[in-house]
Amino acid sequence: MAQGVVADNWSLQDISSLFADGLEHDFAGQILLSGEGHYYAPISSAIIQTEALFDFIANLILRDEILVEEKFSYSWDQVSSPLLEAKNLGVVRPYPFLSEPGKIAGPRNKIVDHICTTESLRVAHRENVEGWKARKQPTDPLLSATLWGGAGMCARSYVYEKSYTPHPLRKRLFVNSGFMLPASDALHLVKEFLHDKRITVSKKVYGNDSLYSSYVNIPALPIRVIQDSSSPSQMITTALQMRDDFQPLRDWLKMFQNAMANEDTESLLKYRKQLDSVSEYIDRKIGYGARSQPVSMEAGMGIFKIATQGNPIESLKNQFGVRATLNKLVFGSFGASALKKYVHMFGERGSEVGLEIERAFTINA
Repeated sequence: MAQGVVADNWSLQDISSLFADGLEHDFAGQILLSGEGHYYAPISSAIIQTEALFDFIANLILRDEILVEEKFSYSWDQVSSPLLEAKNLGVVRPYPFLSEPGKIAGPRNKIVDHICTTESLRVAHRENVEGWKARKQPTDPLLSATLWGGAGMCARSYVYEKSYTPHPLRKRLFVNSGFMLPASDALHLVKEFLHDKRITVSKKVYGNDSLYSSYVNIPALPIRVIQDSSSPSQMITTALQMRDDFQPLRDWLKMFQNAMANEDTESLLKYRKQLDSVSEYIDRKIGYGARSQPVSMEAGMGIFKIATQGNPIESLKNQFGVRATLNKLVFGSFGASALKKYVHMFGERGSEVGLEIERAFTINA
């Protein structure tokens, strides 16, 4: 089974706009919930564009294919869009999900019920449904695109047994409402693993000072793509070229995902043990060895030369294959220089939008 993911045309539209016109200077509306009500809070559109791009890059490198709804791919399928290269190579693939609308309707409606956790959301959604039936126009287009559209894409993911990467505004609504995506996702699990270990290493390097200790919250793969690109228009080409380098990890993720789908406990434990091995190796490498297995210095200087005396076999395994790849992603650049380069490539160095991007993707470590 191909290790595919369902993605939003809305995300690809924002990414195409980013490459064509640069970082936007206006604001989008994220839906927040409070008590039995909901409201829109402004968030920089540039942040939304950037999140969509970073999600897309990770999928582009580590998924076999990215499926989008064929009926709405016109929103980004433009002659000048760099995304066409990924489409022409078959990595991004428009798919006619709506050729079987009956399969999607039931799950979509159930997902809407889960997301509508406040009375105001339920009322507003009913008004949108009634407006569409009467005039082919929802009363609140942004709510319709975020809630109704997001539920529809979740339903596609569920029916076709694929993972789903939602548009950043949809993702925020799902999180705020407590809705969890229906499919287990090996790549998401590995991305969270890498995120946690990179924070661990960052704390070791920069300390825990609440004022000065910060962590650039960008996944490792977008950092590498930014580093290897000299302009925004090169980023998609660079990511596609990296697919060959990451083929072994992509194959490993495919087997991991199949084990999840088949509820193969024995295989799942095997993949989990490999991640545990990487985790323990990283902890020992930066000096967090267990008391029963003290760390010792290898030849050389610095925290990245620390290795364990207690388990040389595991240390050796971490020098090869998928484990070595994961280690490289953890110990790669922390992203501060890549983030500045990203802002500079779009001509926003020193601007208010550039500052918003840098602040949005920097967290306290």
